[in-house]
Amino acid sequence: MPKITPGNRLYLYRLLSRSLGIGRQTLMPRVEEALAEDGLVPADLGCETMRELCEQLGEFVKLTVFKKGYVYATVLANEEYDRALERLSSASEKKPAAGGKPWKRAKGKLVKPVKPRHIEPKVEPEPEPAPEPEPAPEPAVAAPAEREPEHVPPITFTITYVPEPEPEAPAPAEPEGRGAAAPATTAAVAARAQSDLPQDFHADVRCSSEQLSVLYQVLPDDVDPMATLEEDFRVARSTGALEGTRSNVTFALRYLQADGVTPVRVTLRRSARAVAGKRWALTEVDAGAPDEVGLEGLGVADPSGPWAAFLRPGEASDPERDFAQTVSLGSRDEALERLASLARPEAWGEGNRILGDYLVMTFARVRAEGALCVSPDGATARFDTGLVTADGEPISADLARGTGDIPWQLEGFRAGEAVRPVAYVASLAQMTLDPSLPAPSFSSLDEVRRNPRVATAAYDPIADEVRLLVPSDGRALALRVTADGYEPAATLELADAYACARVLSSDQPAWLREAIG
Repeated sequence: MPKITPGNRLYLYRLLSRSLGIGRQTLMPRVEEALAEDGLVPADLGCETMRELCEQLGEFVKLTVFKKGYVYATVLANEEYDRALERLSSASEKKPAAGGKPWKRAKGKLVKPVKPRHIEPKVEPEPEPAPEPEPAPEPAVAAPAEREPEHVPPITFTITYVPEPEPEAPAPAEPEGRGAAAPATTAAVAARAQSDLPQDFHADVRCSSEQLSVLYQVLPDDVDPMATLEEDFRVARSTGALEGTRSNVTFALRYLQADGVTPVRVTLRRSARAVAGKRWALTEVDAGAPDEVGLEGLGVADPSGPWAAFLRPGEASDPERDFAQTVSLGSRDEALERLASLARPEAWGEGNRILGDYLVMTFARVRAEGALCVSPDGATARFDTGLVTADGEPISADLARGTGDIPWQLEGFRAGEAVRPVAYVASLAQMTLDPSLPAPSFSSLDEVRRNPRVATAAYDPIADEVRLLVPSDGRALALRVTADGYEPAATLELADAYACARVLSSDQPAWLREAIG
């Protein structure tokens, strides 16, 4: 039965708001950790679990349960408790009344924060082990007749130690949720993305000449296999795109096998003992049959983001890869679920696909403008996501300095504390068709001239510029604004056009909204 006094509630409000922050979603184990750091456990307040305790503190703790089973707690501002703490702070600064009776100054009873009393769990005395039975006397054996001693050759042992790999623990099953479900083992690997896995591929992974020779045979001549392995493993680790078990990790490279569909996949294995200071080794490269590869080598998978149409022939820029090598999300699905639950409800597509593209493009603009707010000691950073809560409060992302080759680690999202936002539009001609500027012919030109709101602005993260989108033959034509007028920049599928336009605004014309249902 919960036993929480008003003083306990005020104490917990002060403790959790200071430890976790106001308006910031926090995983339940971290909430319990904050309590433990103060020497408390839920049982001290009559609760069996931390979740049960949080449910009892509804006046300032909000619980969010995601479909995948994740439970987050958000400490909400409580004006009554804030005033009580402020009054106590003011009262402590005043001098005591004459006669040493400070209570004479008080008008009305003040509730003071009272730390719950920690209760040590009772340990039941262990039962003494039963005495072992006396061994039965051995039967007497007649002594053998004496005989000449035989010559016994000395026994020699030769021991050969063969180190065995550590036993593999089965990975926990991935909770069901919306969107495309990753393999059950993927989640287990992603949870350790910044701790157990190699943090520097070159320094932590042994690469045999046999496996590297496979890559040298199938990759283009101008491609460095080691650099490719390092970069693609960093991207996979950052986004949680890993499969495997405790001692085996498999990830995909950016290159496709000869069929043009299946990615080249490599496997790393952890050994029980370090060899040359490295406990991980490259053990397998699945690149298909080398004799099927042409002289030019395997091809690179085309960028799959909505910005792909803005790429020029031969251009290799990919905002998603750049983001993954700068910020580690851990579990991408979980991070997007957390952001979607905090933001104003919106249609983000299956698996929050549009939200993922939105976050990538927003961060590209943040970096381009130098709007990443880094703390003086360089240990943390924040950036404005451009999203707001249902109450209109701005949402920012919290980053912590990474410990490996990825500079930053996503810590979470918070609402209410604004940081520097980014700007996009530089001219009115990027938002609506300017009739004074020459424009190419397109199918909806007359409609756009009569109804300027049919056109909308979209972000091109490749060029870091804003384009004007207009409907054209069932797709979206992106126009570049130049000194000589409008010029075609790219043609996008409607779903991709919506994602690029959503970076600037949630208010989009009907012909784009229909693309996402």
